[in-house]
Amino acid sequence: MKSVFLFFISFTLLISCSSSMKPGVTQEGFLEGANGASIHFKIVGSSPDTLVVLHGGPGAGINSVLPDVRPLAEEFTLIFYDQRGGGLSQLPEDTTKLRPEYFVEDLEAVRRHFGLEQMNLFTHSFGSVIAASYALKYSERIRRAVYHGATGPDLMQELELRRLDLTPPPDSLLAARSSELLGSLLNGTAENPVETCREYEALNRRIAEERGEEVTYRGTTCDAPPEAVRYYYRYTAQLAPRYYGRWDFTDGRLQRVMAPHLIIWGEKDAHMIPAQQAWADAFPNGELLLIPEARKGAISDRPILVKEAVANFLK
Repeated sequence: MKSVFLFFISFTLLISCSSSMKPGVTQEGFLEGANGASIHFKIVGSSPDTLVVLHGGPGAGINSVLPDVRPLAEEFTLIFYDQRGGGLSQLPEDTTKLRPEYFVEDLEAVRRHFGLEQMNLFTHSFGSVIAASYALKYSERIRRAVYHGATGPDLMQELELRRLDLTPPPDSLLAARSSELLGSLLNGTAENPVETCREYEALNRRIAEERGEEVTYRGTTCDAPPEAVRYYYRYTAQLAPRYYGRWDFTDGRLQRVMAPHLIIWGEKDAHMIPAQQAWADAFPNGELLLIPEARKGAISDRPILVKEAVANFLK
């Protein structure tokens, strides 16, 4: 089963705020999540309009998306938080606390902490799966949502579409070293997990560049304490998706979620477009926006275009 979920590791709320929160340019702190877990948050921006950001992984940490999503702070106050099992948030000793319901309740705790009657959400990668799970329980708490570079709504479809990727294979020696580094992170044997993580990410950038891809993504899963990087790769990135089982959000359950959803994807990763269309079709008010000259991380490739699209949709 482990191999089914390894592809997640390779990628790794808009309202006028009526609460007493007065965010400055940058603030950070901790709030209490599900079952008393300590959840780290960071606020960037000073707009009265707020946007809660769900990074991918799951558990990849705020810094996996913050450098690329930061331009949105020109329009919104961005509320980032480290999901449990990564970053500066709690690393549960009991790994069953990485089940989907805990991620859902952590997001609800974020909403309550900041006094948001409704949220608009911006998700990346596996953050979309968490957001959809949240929508099934708390649909009335979502005003609008943007799914960016989303992991597909149907696991089996996602895996099948990934087999259609025609990207040239990497150099065998580079691929072997990448696999070796990832293996040491996944099994917890990396002596220095932060340095191993950095070498792994740098190697993957090199592999992408040798394939002729322009690498614009600036986020990293390595900018965290060593124990958090070790825990993320060894537990969160593997167990949290596995706890979802063979998820499928295309079964009609999301048709009662009336909040408008904008699905953003890059045209260059054309083989995955059917999964993104499936997200748009899963919601009664879903819309797919394809960004030209962009891949999965469209906000990294075309930041101005994506920022304008998000602002127009939310405002």
